[in-house]
Amino acid sequence: MSINSAFHSQRKWNIGFILFLTLLLLLLSQISIRLTLITALGISLGFVLQKSRFCLVSALRDPILIGMTQLTRAFLLLLGISILGFALVSWGASQSNIPLSLNIFPMGVHTVVGGLLFGIGMVLAGGCSTGIIIRIGEGFAMQMLAFFGLAVGSVLGERSLKSWRYTFGEWPGIFLPDIFGWVPTLILELIVLLTLWQLARWWQKKQLGE
Repeated sequence: MSINSAFHSQRKWNIGFILFLTLLLLLLSQISIRLTLITALGISLGFVLQKSRFCLVSALRDPILIGMTQLTRAFLLLLGISILGFALVSWGASQSNIPLSLNIFPMGVHTVVGGLLFGIGMVLAGGCSTGIIIRIGEGFAMQMLAFFGLAVGSVLGERSLKSWRYTFGEWPGIFLPDIFGWVPTLILELIVLLTLWQLARWWQKKQLGE
């Protein structure tokens, strides 16, 4: 098949898929506007994730294996935007005297063990939770097995959490604004992220000359 034939074939599939999604959203709009908006948001998010190839594993693995830090810097940017957004929401709530309910989870040995197991699993599976779901949508059968392992591991972890807490105990969670205040915490976190971003940029330039 020539390049032009493949291009036109893909274009037909794209047009058909867009028409299908349009009809689906029109049908859902007759049932519930809220459901339509949620579906449209989910489709848009999936499209962006698939095209950007955003994956936590790649963000942590690529700098070590190939010296590429583009996804690493994108992840740091995402954290920075999230921190600023959360700070604005918290500030707005405090100005309006709206109480915020925060879930500050405790830490323990189970946190470290779970993080190590999840990290090893991500590398073996070739993707984080988001990356696995994206590749399932692309038709990779092996990622279905990885998703099954992710689901089983999550259930086992949740079921055994009480035993871990009882055996090893845990420490109360740390909420930095309670210690330093909101403004110093925000400044500190942004400085740390900016420093890591510059280090990631320097590392790629050193490894790849870019």
